[in-house]
Amino acid sequence: MNIGISTIYFSRDIIAKKISWQEIKNKIFELGLNCVELNADIPIDWMSEIKESVEKKEIRVLSLHNFCPSVENIPKGKYGFNVYSLNSPDESERKLALKYTLRTIDYAELLCANRVVLHSGEILTEPSGYELYKIALKFGVDSEVFQRYKNSLIATRNLNKNKYFDLLYSSLDEIVKYAQIKKVKLAIETRFFPDEIPNFEEIGEIIKHYDEKIFYWHDFGHVEIEKRLGFCCGHMEYFRKYKKYLLGYHIHNVKGLEDHFVPNNGEINLEELIEYSEDKVYILEIHSKENFDKLKEAVKFVKFLLKEEIKYERIS
Repeated sequence: MNIGISTIYFSRDIIAKKISWQEIKNKIFELGLNCVELNADIPIDWMSEIKESVEKKEIRVLSLHNFCPSVENIPKGKYGFNVYSLNSPDESERKLALKYTLRTIDYAELLCANRVVLHSGEILTEPSGYELYKIALKFGVDSEVFQRYKNSLIATRNLNKNKYFDLLYSSLDEIVKYAQIKKVKLAIETRFFPDEIPNFEEIGEIIKHYDEKIFYWHDFGHVEIEKRLGFCCGHMEYFRKYKKYLLGYHIHNVKGLEDHFVPNNGEINLEELIEYSEDKVYILEIHSKENFDKLKEAVKFVKFLLKEEIKYERIS
């Protein structure tokens, strides 16, 4: 089955150079898995070792999350997945984002992983998506101050959308063409902050623009937060409209307005939302705030939902 874990769980130790690929591989086996999504934290000098694991059929790499392998010399305050933007108005930055995305596609081909998950940039808004999120945490989504700033974000997002979509399409034109040559499927991921691309409607716009040569990736935590902030109607709305184009899932749960908890302990009823399909990929994208024993239980839970485990007993 196409069930794996994102290496984001190990990202702190990877960045601090406290863990090796061999140790991660053993942890994956300990979880009862042999599949992985390589996140934007994977050093380039691990790639030959990972390739060897793939060739020996020890590990299947189901997907790569852009940018992978990790970008060198990441500026302070940036992270591997957002160090450069595919729709940056700064042409030098956009070109770097394009360069490293094409490199990710190369490594997807090298590792026999025919899926790449993309972040599609953001649109300049007032306030920013992060600032609106902080207002929601402080005042609540039903507060007058949140609603006022939310309306401002929507208005400025609409005002600036065309400019930032033109920049995005300038990048995707090359990326989609290159991925077709390499026989790698691209999926644009649902996002956390409301200034980010895509929102619900924009998934369809991008898919149509590229004649269905690009797919979408459903992140349960991001869509749930999007819903709680009042920017979409929820998971089923996405599935009803875009199921045909769904390539994979990032599976995690939320508490309040925080995500990346284990799927079996949170406020999303995933039992009603997940079903197994042979052509989809199921990635547990859990952060290291959850301990390893909880992660083991999470894997059992997801396998149960996808009918690989016969039974699952919830452990509190």
